[in-house]
Amino acid sequence: MAADDVDDLNCRNASRLLSLACERPLTADEVRALKHHLDECLMCTNFEQQLSFLHKASKVFRTGPTES
Repeated sequence: MAADDVDDLNCRNASRLLSLACERPLTADEVRALKHHLDECLMCTNFEQQLSFLHKASKVFRTGPTES
C-alpha cells in the first residue's frame, strides 16, 4: 500500500489493510494508521471482528473442530 494511502486512511483503505493483514504482516506504518482509524471508526472495527470470525471459521472448516 502506498505511503499516501497509509497517511490518509479512509474506510476503503482500512478494509484493504484488514484483508491484507490476513495474508501478510503489516508494516509498522500500516499498523499505526490502521490502529488510529479503528480507534475512531466503529464500522471498520466491526468489519475487523467479522474478518476474524471468518478466518477462524474457515480454519475450523479446513482442519475440523478441536476435541475438548
